Amino acid sequence: MSMKRYILWFLLQAMWFSGCRKFVQVPDPETLLGTGTVFSSDETATAALMGMYSRAMSLQGAFLNGGNTIYPSLSADECTLTLAIPAMAEFNDNTLESGNTYIAQFYGSAYNVIYNTNMLLENLVKNKQVSAAVRRQIMGEAYFVRALVYSRLVVLWGAVPLLVTTNADINAVASRSRPDSVYIQVMKDLRAADSLLDTGYVWKGTGVPERTRPNRWAARALMARVGLYLGSWPEAAAAATAVIDSCGARLEPLLDSVFQKGSREAIWQLQPVSSLMNSAEAYYYLPADNPLARPSYILTPGLLQSFETGDRRRLRWVGTKTVSGIAYSYPAKYKVRTGPPYREYNMVLRLAEVYLIRAEARTQQGELSGAIDDLNVVRRRAGLKSLSYGLTHEAVLAAVMQERRVELFAEWGHRWADLSRWGEADAVLSLVKPHWTASAKLYPLPLTDVLLNPALVQNVGY
Repeated sequence: MSMKRYILWFLLQAMWFSGCRKFVQVPDPETLLGTGTVFSSDETATAALMGMYSRAMSLQGAFLNGGNTIYPSLSADECTLTLAIPAMAEFNDNTLESGNTYIAQFYGSAYNVIYNTNMLLENLVKNKQVSAAVRRQIMGEAYFVRALVYSRLVVLWGAVPLLVTTNADINAVASRSRPDSVYIQVMKDLRAADSLLDTGYVWKGTGVPERTRPNRWAARALMARVGLYLGSWPEAAAAATAVIDSCGARLEPLLDSVFQKGSREAIWQLQPVSSLMNSAEAYYYLPADNPLARPSYILTPGLLQSFETGDRRRLRWVGTKTVSGIAYSYPAKYKVRTGPPYREYNMVLRLAEVYLIRAEARTQQGELSGAIDDLNVVRRRAGLKSLSYGLTHEAVLAAVMQERRVELFAEWGHRWADLSRWGEADAVLSLVKPHWTASAKLYPLPLTDVLLNPALVQNVGY
């Protein structure tokens, strides 16, 4: 093994094991073995980036590997747990406690990703040994991934520590930043990613059209999503339009193809790395082959009843398994539970969501005909009749909410975020959650983090 490869291996191993500890306890990169040497070539710098993705996808239920789908779908009105796991049932019942082990893993894995993006940026921002093209690509991806993680953290926890350095002394005493401050950083990172990333995709040399490395259109799609969450309707519509017109993606005509590796609808997917499963979502949601194994997560009656008659999404994205005479309906967007070989990738951003973003942004600006056009693109793929023009603002907005519910169900926590930002969470969830309280709209900070850092103030209700 060459000295360069040995040092790279050492760094990646150190970063891996540091991910098992608290983010604030991870040492500065300079205290590891010579990161200046590790980031001394295109090859080693790219390997460090790939290591970030691999670590993010190595833990089942982690922030970028199923956690953002599974936990919010239980907290919202989409899924019900059939497993007798008390800590997981707390999400379903909205009785979360700060000592919940899944919360600690979920939250901690997010900050492990942030730590690695910060390490990449710190070691490349003034680096002259890595070529300009590779440096721009890696930094653009790091900014994008950091923005993605913070954009989800603020939805789930509200105010969170805004850590943009690997300096443990600073991070150990960081207080929570207000959501508006976090969003300012998110948009700053996305603008940086937009300026650094190319419009094409980084190919792996295999000839397979995979979209596992974010490009400028991924940054714009996330800008559109964040603009929607902020109520910045013109900005959200403009970013969505740029993606729709120029990204090269198109809706897959067959619903079974949407979440496949190489999906033409994908704007950005994450490649699985597990030796046991394809996507984490499939592993969680699809029942085992055992005829007596019922699905662990089943869809709520309210969601099942929300599909219109003839909606292909109800036929193709909802599975049914009968166990002991009881029929269980479960999310079946992903079709392959085990693997490799990997036939499906974790979908993070796709074109149908971007159409729905623009539809909502247009509606809020009074551009009702354009909003209806966008809704009809999604509806026609689902086998539904097109909506007619001339609907009121309220009717079009209701149609947007309906399409988001049935198109994006059990996917990246969209329903949980939507109910909160629409101001509907209390009214909707109090009807189906006996223990619902207004404070349940935000998750608790892990108890261990609060005990370690006196500057952290726990969310109300915990």
